[in-house]
Amino acid sequence: MKNLSYPIVFVHGMFGWGENEGINKKMPYWGATTGSLTDFLNVKGYECYAASVAGTSSAWDRACELYAQLTGTVVDYGEAHSQAHNHDRYGFTYEGHALMGKPWNPNDKINLVGHSFGGETIRLFTSLMTFGCEEEIAVSGDDVSPLFKGGND
Repeated sequence: MKNLSYPIVFVHGMFGWGENEGINKKMPYWGATTGSLTDFLNVKGYECYAASVAGTSSAWDRACELYAQLTGTVVDYGEAHSQAHNHDRYGFTYEGHALMGKPWNPNDKINLVGHSFGGETIRLFTSLMTFGCEEEIAVSGDDVSPLFKGGND
């Protein structure tokens, strides 16, 4: 692990929480019984962050939230998805509050670590980043989130 030169982003499972949740200060999700794993690794010189995605949402919604946190943008769940699941298209804004302090550029490598459903969230996130979503592109046209355009292996 000493040669790890890319930031590490931890993604919690269902009913979990990230570093921006109040409970994390008293009981960190990543190291709840031993102290904060992200703090421990940061002290050791590794750049670590813990995303705060919804604890009970779908992998799709959580992947969209992860993207917005990383890029410092407004959560865009997609027009087609929002219509199909009867919820708002846009969610919380992370403008000026990117998870890593500055907006992540998808050309920059990061390490993603997921626990339980966090793994499914990461799998969908990386699939959307790589392949995009044709349905969202068709429905949203020019107003489509870069997450749904793909092309970022």
